[in-house]
Amino acid sequence: MKWLILLALLACAAYTVDDGDWVDAQVLPIRFLAKPFYAGYLDIHSGKALYYVYTPSEGNPSKDPLIVLISPGPGCSSLHNWLYSKGPFVFVKGTHEFRQNPNNWNK
Repeated sequence: MKWLILLALLACAAYTVDDGDWVDAQVLPIRFLAKPFYAGYLDIHSGKALYYVYTPSEGNPSKDPLIVLISPGPGCSSLHNWLYSKGPFVFVKGTHEFRQNPNNWNK
């Protein structure tokens, strides 16, 4: 039940994202054009917060389904999945460079 409440909270937070968390991908140290996204902290209780990254759908964000990825822990971050397999851009192994991800989850 606890996870269901957390999932609902994250879905609502992603839908009502504050523009203060908007990230302009143009200023990131990447060598290609990327779309803006949102990233920040979601206060959950008594000074505790969850870090989130929200990348709107590249199709129709108001009609496409919302996918919430929560990785198991400890030691396995959802940010790791976003940067290495499911996000709009991913690290190139063995370098400090990014590349566009043709299989990102927000297509």
